[in-house]
Amino acid sequence: MSKKVDGLWFSDDALVVLRAGESIFRLPKSILAARSPVFQAMLEFPQPTASVRDSMMDADEMIDGSPVVCMPDSATDLEPFLRAIFDSSYFMPPTAKFDFHALLGILRLSHKYDVGYLYKRAVCHMETIYPIEMDRIEGIRSNNLDYHQEIGLTLTAIPVLHEVGATWLLPYAYYNVAEFPSGALISAGEPWDKCGADMKQTCFLLLPVQIRATERLSHALTTPSTCASSDTCDLLKFRFLRTRDGLHQCPLSEFLFSGWKEFENELCPDCATQAHTQYNSVRAKIWEELPANCGLEKWEVLLERRRAALE
Repeated sequence: MSKKVDGLWFSDDALVVLRAGESIFRLPKSILAARSPVFQAMLEFPQPTASVRDSMMDADEMIDGSPVVCMPDSATDLEPFLRAIFDSSYFMPPTAKFDFHALLGILRLSHKYDVGYLYKRAVCHMETIYPIEMDRIEGIRSNNLDYHQEIGLTLTAIPVLHEVGATWLLPYAYYNVAEFPSGALISAGEPWDKCGADMKQTCFLLLPVQIRATERLSHALTTPSTCASSDTCDLLKFRFLRTRDGLHQCPLSEFLFSGWKEFENELCPDCATQAHTQYNSVRAKIWEELPANCGLEKWEVLLERRRAALE
């Protein structure tokens, strides 16, 4: 007697057409149901209730013999989400590069339709853009500088991150937005307009916080040198601080953009060690305070939420 292998034995498949705006997708019901319990529940009822039929299904519409389900999602989100389900090579794990807007669509719909493996993969992609550890900032900024230089991308991401509960990604996302002057936020257009009032408030409140944080970093380097070449080391510190004028809202990006390594190499060994210790201490404190400055829970709580979500 042959045994049907659970999860790998599909019905003599019927097809369904999903409509999103002007786009239509004709797909096997059994695959959708196998990947998503939400789709499974939606498709397993041959006679949907009136409310479901009115909102999603046109009982009279058929395309090529398949019933049509009208989806409440945009085609921009739905297409990459469905491609990720049906084409295993389309949405590869990090560090494969992927279109940012398609990534957000997969993240949002994998959460909405409970496709766990896609949600986890999308989160891992997002963590290569919005770091959750301070030590990863430099590498991530070097590899994804184009994302962080386009304010509209992060403004588009923030509401999605709130929606899907990926709150551990929000501190650096808000930090990235607050690296820009307030005028850039307001002039960002649709991405800014789609942010909720509480999100906009967080962005505006974070701007002066990051300016003050950079001032704290500057203060960490003003301790007078006591070495044999103190005049030279003090002058080097002064010169280094002057190079930071254009980075007054970027306290966590100092090492990448301010020539910190060159600065350390120019100081005497004792002053270099002291500067590194003091600077790192203040920078670590700024990182620790970041979630609270965004109106979020502590890093420990956020990372515990991440652990539970990715189990």
